[in-house]
Amino acid sequence: MVIVGVDLADQQTSGLSSRLKAGNSTLGIIFIVQPTGRLDVREIQTLDVDGLFLDGISHRFLIECVNAVAAGKKWIDNKIVQQLLMPGSQPQPMSRLTGRETEIADLVSRGLRNKTIAQRLHLSEGTVKMHLHHVYEKLHLGGRAELAWMTHGKAAERPGMGRTGLL
Repeated sequence: MVIVGVDLADQQTSGLSSRLKAGNSTLGIIFIVQPTGRLDVREIQTLDVDGLFLDGISHRFLIECVNAVAAGKKWIDNKIVQQLLMPGSQPQPMSRLTGRETEIADLVSRGLRNKTIAQRLHLSEGTVKMHLHHVYEKLHLGGRAELAWMTHGKAAERPGMGRTGLL
């Protein structure tokens, strides 16, 4: 496995994954990118990486990414997905949330249950429910499906219609 910090503005970045895999086709490649500039789907796809996240990600998500790539899966930072799917001029509603609310909203949007979130964050299930109530109230949402749909952008499929992969 290789974890590399890259500059997306550098022309050689798009071919880096291919050059790294030339010696070992089973190599898992994770890119760390700076949270500056606008990302687009085509640019992300040409990177041909197994994991992709913004610099400054929490250690928990870094470990989640490494574990997913080690298991042969693809992994992309939820904040990158938000940038890809939400129009740049639209204000980010998630910015109204506290750090803990954002973290819980992200885990809910990834399909985790309250009990699992509580265990992972060392909280009670009641505390997770309270944070979710605040998230739903602040964002004017009716539940988990709407939260997942809003988190992944309005360009994503509606709740209950399945998810599409970007990598």
